[in-house]
Amino acid sequence: MKMRRKRAVMMEYVIIAVLVAAAVVVAVIMFGNNVSSEMNVATRSMSNAKGAADYQKNIVTNSEQDIKKADEHEKNMHNYK
Repeated sequence: MKMRRKRAVMMEYVIIAVLVAAAVVVAVIMFGNNVSSEMNVATRSMSNAKGAADYQKNIVTNSEQDIKKADEHEKNMHNYK
């Protein structure tokens, strides 16, 4: 009986570890590009303030373009016949 309980507790820990690993993977997928971009801005600002400002402006422009593309895609999906 004691051995069964020990295995059940171990299985619970395995399930928790798998859930934590899945959460980490999802977080990296969702926020990886943003974190990378912001780290690049921080690195550039430490070495070259003008380069960092230009790079940040480029990120904002690209984000605005991505938002426009997403809006167009959404409109096309709703007009699907």
